[in-house]
Amino acid sequence: MRTSRSNLPDQPLRWSVEAASREFGLVPPTLRKSLAKASTRAGADGCYSTKEIVQAVFGDLAGEKLLTQKQLTKKYTLENRITEGAYVDRAALKALFAGVADAMKSRIESSSLTREEKSDLLVELSSVPVGVNGIVKRQSKLRDAHTNGDEDGGE
Repeated sequence: MRTSRSNLPDQPLRWSVEAASREFGLVPPTLRKSLAKASTRAGADGCYSTKEIVQAVFGDLAGEKLLTQKQLTKKYTLENRITEGAYVDRAALKALFAGVADAMKSRIESSSLTREEKSDLLVELSSVPVGVNGIVKRQSKLRDAHTNGDEDGGE
């Protein structure tokens, strides 16, 4: 076996903040901040492994790629549901129901029904938006974040 010429030791490299700062072109406070942000602690020798320094300086590329892929999967799933018609635009649905409700309300009010019958029908009709909001809440995986405390979902 042939040995290669190198100035590197046989064991893995360990870096002090000062040495790593020079090697990676950073000032020591910036590197310390990056190490703290990555929750990286120095070993018993007060030094860091090359992998720890690289992750603190450049980030967790594999983790970021995985997160990006998860977000893309979520985006494409939603786009597919919209394309397949499994997703209904809530604002458009509410506008449709509002138009139908207005037409029904005018017909109910101009009908020959008694005042009590008209009132009962109008109360039933007014429950439609509440029912839509209930369906939205049951389907949503968010914890009421989409309503911002408004009764009608912020719309």
